[in-house]
Amino acid sequence: MRLRKLSIALGASAIGVAALGAVPALGADHRDAPLARGAAMTDINDLYAFKAANGNLVLAMTVNPLTSPADTAKLMLDTDAVYEIKLDSNGDAKADKSWKFTFSGNTAVQDYTVRMASASDALTNDPSGATIATGKTSTGMGVTVATAADGTKFYVGPRDDPFFFDLAGFQAGLKFTGVDTFKGTNVTAIVAEVPAAVASSNATGGKLGVWATTSKRGTLGGWDQIDRMGRPAINTVFIPADMKDAFNSNNPDRDAAIYTDTVKAALKSLNSPATDALAGVLLPDILTVDLNMATKYLNGRGLADDVIDISLQAITGNAAIGDGVNANDNAFPAAFPYLAAPNGAGTAPGAPNTGSGTIEQGDGVNWTLPAGLVAAGALLAAAGFANRRRAEDRA
Repeated sequence: MRLRKLSIALGASAIGVAALGAVPALGADHRDAPLARGAAMTDINDLYAFKAANGNLVLAMTVNPLTSPADTAKLMLDTDAVYEIKLDSNGDAKADKSWKFTFSGNTAVQDYTVRMASASDALTNDPSGATIATGKTSTGMGVTVATAADGTKFYVGPRDDPFFFDLAGFQAGLKFTGVDTFKGTNVTAIVAEVPAAVASSNATGGKLGVWATTSKRGTLGGWDQIDRMGRPAINTVFIPADMKDAFNSNNPDRDAAIYTDTVKAALKSLNSPATDALAGVLLPDILTVDLNMATKYLNGRGLADDVIDISLQAITGNAAIGDGVNANDNAFPAAFPYLAAPNGAGTAPGAPNTGSGTIEQGDGVNWTLPAGLVAAGALLAAAGFANRRRAEDRA
């Protein structure tokens, strides 16, 4: 009952604050902060965590946003960076395990090393840990696979951007065109398929927290975290522009202490009816997965999950509303690496469907979203999952 009342109140709040203006945003996390906008290779776009049909856990992060088919062959990963998928096994918002990817070579096919870090090594952003696999990045439509001794499979290479929604319709006050803004664009994907037994052994009670980070060596020799992502839109919506880089460099276990007041201020500006409670739900910024349940947003995030429609329906209470973009432009394959193959050079899209927003070619991108709509959707998503977990814990 409490969640139902909260949902009704948040829906009303979203409608009431829709005219407050807009905040910079790009889909889930595409170019969400100044440092990310200036370094596409280390800009985390999206994070996914879902169970495949075979029961294995699939974890995927994407970087190199908004890449045209013509430029896809030039995609590379930063040889001075560490790319990580971190796992929290016990709910303390600290990494207990981490897959760390590093790259070498300056051609389209790069060599990469995967290290498994545990305990204190998992907490760091340096390339520590035991080497568990080595491989080469894929190019074009090819799928080159590296496999660890425990059966975990890895893929790194170009894929169609799996994120889909009608940004122009959002900008036009929910007057949806049904055209996918991200249609025809590619990203670089880092994908791990973890055997079910291995995933379960790393999850207390079947529950995992997942987030992704990218880091580079700083001027003083340490490793500076450039970007991170757990749930979609937390940094994009709730963190002010001048704090976004600092948020990305933070670790989830410190989120509540540092950013609670900031998130509360954002919630108050949205006329939230439960500021204190919701600030506790939104932080830390971690994508939570219960392996004992079907993984569908809000439990984890599948590639085909229509997170825009889910949020819109929660906001308005209208189960029929949607942006008219109900699936990715390319079908997702049933086999590893699960993301669709990259769009080829002969399928270059027209100008991105950004409505009144603008795309600046190169490092600068400048789009906007209605703050109230996105914020309320994110709040409902986070609150719904948190309340469900509390109910399970009481059972």
